Amino acid sequence: MRKSEDDQEGYALAEKAVALCSGRGVIYANATYRRSSELGMFFKNGSLSVISPDSDAGISVRVVTDRGVGFASTNHLGAGGVRTAVSHALSMARAGSGNSADFAAGKAEVAEWTSPQKIKFGDVDTEEKVRRISELDSAMSDASRLKSFRQVGYGETVEHKFYADTDGARITALDPKVEISYFIMLQKGGDYEQAHRQLGYSGGFEAIDELKAESRAVEEVMAVETMLEKGRRFVPGTYDLVCGNEVTGIACHESCGHPMEADRIMGREAAQAGKSFVELDSGGMRIGSELVTIVDDPTIERSFGFYLYDDEGVKARRRTLYRRGVVDEFLQNRESGSKSGSISNGAGRAASYDSEPLVRMANTYLLPGGHSDQELVEGVKRGVLLKSFNEWNIDDRRFNQKYVGREAYLIENGEITVPVRSPVLEITTPGFWSAVDAVAKRIEYSGGTCGKGDPMQGMEVDMGGPMIRLRGIRMKG
Repeated sequence: MRKSEDDQEGYALAEKAVALCSGRGVIYANATYRRSSELGMFFKNGSLSVISPDSDAGISVRVVTDRGVGFASTNHLGAGGVRTAVSHALSMARAGSGNSADFAAGKAEVAEWTSPQKIKFGDVDTEEKVRRISELDSAMSDASRLKSFRQVGYGETVEHKFYADTDGARITALDPKVEISYFIMLQKGGDYEQAHRQLGYSGGFEAIDELKAESRAVEEVMAVETMLEKGRRFVPGTYDLVCGNEVTGIACHESCGHPMEADRIMGREAAQAGKSFVELDSGGMRIGSELVTIVDDPTIERSFGFYLYDDEGVKARRRTLYRRGVVDEFLQNRESGSKSGSISNGAGRAASYDSEPLVRMANTYLLPGGHSDQELVEGVKRGVLLKSFNEWNIDDRRFNQKYVGREAYLIENGEITVPVRSPVLEITTPGFWSAVDAVAKRIEYSGGTCGKGDPMQGMEVDMGGPMIRLRGIRMKG
């Protein structure tokens, strides 16, 4: 991995920070250098309203003593700035209450990783990028004869990272990512329907084609038009429910991924986002049917949440959160792992150099089953296909949740029939996953920016899975 002169200096400063922390009553310390280059574009109704290149660089230092943990950062990339950051981190750690963690994480590794770019961002001029995103907006506009309001966003980021710690870990990374998002609202008289989608990719400008953003957006517009023009009022009742990939994905993220974050369980973010309905001793607790195995896997190439080492120098691997319907493994970073009597499983992620790594998801999804999508539908006499959602809500323990359908259809005698508008599912986490009686083979993912922490950190994730069928679900209108 070729390093620029600026990056070589940044790596050397991170090494200097670690050296300054050695001794001085320090149990463990790490330093991270990160430099990012970004380009963002935003279109409104076909007009380019924002284009914003940006760049940032800095170093963070974290120190553990027998008194506590200290974290500091600086964007003054020189010896003076590093010394000041180390001093602040040490002062914070020494001012603690004495309830410290050892931050152990197993083997310290020396490694490099990257997401290869088939088409590097720098090899495509800005005019071509504007043209391609403008084409996406035009395709959305042409897909419906109804009056529309459209927003399309494009973002690219390349981040260079170097991590060093007193255990001997040295991790170098080059992490390019692309985000494409779109919003569409159609109007017919005084009535409206809308849809929003975020797509993410680790790699280069080839994402434009690999994500199939244009065809996905056109399909979404046509679905919104169908709901607006032909959608019937939904009649509440008890139905069998077939959930589309997008609904499966948000349920995996919200009612499995978040409640299985160890720092959340231990109360670290209770004041900002709540806790969890599970406890650290809940291993083996039944949440769903035998068909429900939900994993979080950072190692999926090209995924939005891809990484091979986390932001604490720990090698990434797949984590099984619910295994055959029972609680199996929590998401852990160095701090939560050591405090809970475990170790990190590579879930420590930070949004930028000035953010402390928290326990975060990467790509959370339900493992596939053995059925085709059509077989799930054919097995329903009276039901609803909830293909996508417009709204979701979940309580601060990730237990009670609500989903409002965007594209939805009745299923009658094994066939998809009429579109219905805004069916509502209100259910508990165990109620949802325990009702699953069939899982399809085909997996799809949706991108997302997951928020957590104070100050808030937005983190790139994918969520998804196959279509699933739930029996005997009470639905509201």
